[in-house]
Amino acid sequence: WHGGPNNSIFKREREDFPIFDQAITALVEDLHQRGLDKDVSVLVWGEFGRTPRINPRTGRDHFPKAFNVALSGGGVRGGQIIGKTSADGMEVVKRPVEPKDLFCSFCHSLKLDPRTETMSPVGRPIKIVEGGTRIDELFG
Repeated sequence: WHGGPNNSIFKREREDFPIFDQAITALVEDLHQRGLDKDVSVLVWGEFGRTPRINPRTGRDHFPKAFNVALSGGGVRGGQIIGKTSADGMEVVKRPVEPKDLFCSFCHSLKLDPRTETMSPVGRPIKIVEGGTRIDELFG
């Protein structure tokens, strides 16, 4: 954690976000220009949602109720927002999507069957994705 008044979340955002935005934009543009966007999927997704409020240490805590994801390539139709939270960001109020749905959708982009089973080292069958459904709006 980089807390404190001189290293608040706001300072880090001003420093880190432009670098991240430029890198992702360059990657996606390059893939499109080379025609590789049909064969390459880009998924930008954090490990957890973050609270819509800043905590007393000028940070944001883990928040499992809502999160955001950016997808490109692999047949994904861009330029859309799927789902919506309440005005305060505390509840999903429209088109809930779960991580397992995103994994099923990502498998679709990669032309993989999400129900494919592999064997663990101890002989236990494990599906690529347990449950979930493809997010059809992504591919419409």
